[in-house]
Amino acid sequence: MIAGPGFWDAEIAGAGWRRVPNPGLADFPELAARGTAWGRNAYVRGGQRLVMEWSDMVTLAAVLLNGVPRTVATEAELAAVVRGT
Repeated sequence: MIAGPGFWDAEIAGAGWRRVPNPGLADFPELAARGTAWGRNAYVRGGQRLVMEWSDMVTLAAVLLNGVPRTVATEAELAAVVRGT
């Protein structure tokens, strides 16, 4: 289990991502194909897009980088996606 929204804010901001409070489909077209989620955060860094979705307060359900789903089963894998490594 990977900690929920808010827990990663410092690491995400430290990696240069900026949170988008109300992401629109024009900027995040991948959201058109997404169903509902308990929580969803969207970020931009330069021309890159990062979307993180949770199914509840602590369960990360999906991570999309530039519209492509990324496998993140561990905190280390999520940290690597956030850093871009």
